[in-house]
Amino acid sequence: MQPPPQAPPAPPVHGYAQPQYPYPYPYPMRPMQPVWQPMAVPAPVLVDGFALWFPRLKPIPSGPAIGSLVAGIAGTGGAVPGLISAILNPWAGLTFFMSMALFGIGSVALAVYAKRQIRNAQGGVSGKGVATTGLVLGLVACGLALLVGLISLVNA
Repeated sequence: MQPPPQAPPAPPVHGYAQPQYPYPYPYPMRPMQPVWQPMAVPAPVLVDGFALWFPRLKPIPSGPAIGSLVAGIAGTGGAVPGLISAILNPWAGLTFFMSMALFGIGSVALAVYAKRQIRNAQGGVSGKGVATTGLVLGLVACGLALLVGLISLVNA
């Protein structure tokens, strides 16, 4: 029985010896894809004859969008205790009605402001989905606040 044939030695590259792999290679050789892709760089702005380069920065999250989401969660979070207390005690139900209505209106106002801020920032501010979620939660909180208010008034 003869031993298996040996692959010819690879020529050295840059003075280093290549590792000895059996021929053909155990895996298909594909060209490597670059890991990092450079971003498109805008043209420089000339100020007093000097070129200024403005690097493209990562967009920052919108603070009003996050506030809108938090206020919407707080407004809808008071719905279950508000409904229970409106059935048991109308005055407590009106208290929950006021807090839910304030959180809901604040959430809607912050979401509208955040959406306008994101649209006018031209990619510098992110958080459109967060603002939309805050808007929806704010509208839900306002609707539940009206329901709690109606139940409290009927039980009064």
